[in-house]
Amino acid sequence: MDAKILSILVKNHPGVTARISGLFLRRGYNITSFTGEETSSPEISRITVSVKATEDGFEHIRQQVLKLYDVKKSVELKKEESIIKEFAMAKIMLTPESTKKIKEWYEEYDAVIIDADSEVLIFQICNTKEKIDLFYEAIRPFGIVETIRSGVIALSRGKKNIHGEDVAHY
Repeated sequence: MDAKILSILVKNHPGVTARISGLFLRRGYNITSFTGEETSSPEISRITVSVKATEDGFEHIRQQVLKLYDVKKSVELKKEESIIKEFAMAKIMLTPESTKKIKEWYEEYDAVIIDADSEVLIFQICNTKEKIDLFYEAIRPFGIVETIRSGVIALSRGKKNIHGEDVAHY
């Protein structure tokens, strides 16, 4: 069962994320990622939820989300019709061996060094979940000090926005 992506527009009120995540909990769905941020309008936030569910189960939870008071819109972002990324940072030990691999990591994973000192390197990477997982496996032998990930962020491809509006006039 693959993770499915739900994009939700909500009124930007205290507790809205708790109500949405609580709905998933009560229905027994496992959230694999939950991210959110204000939109260009400070009254509206966009929440992106990655959840493992069957087609029927996903549609059921999407409909349940729509019933919540603060929710304005809820749409599935299908992988083949969307750009889906995660952001991650990783701190590893600086060794002669890791120094030799930097160009390879940059080329293969689009990993960029954002900080370095005499003992550690910090990389940032913006890519798919799978590519970030592979990057973590590649750097593991060099001594991972710590990592952090943003969770899934996604937008549909093309000129339509989450409202279904054609925004080509901009």
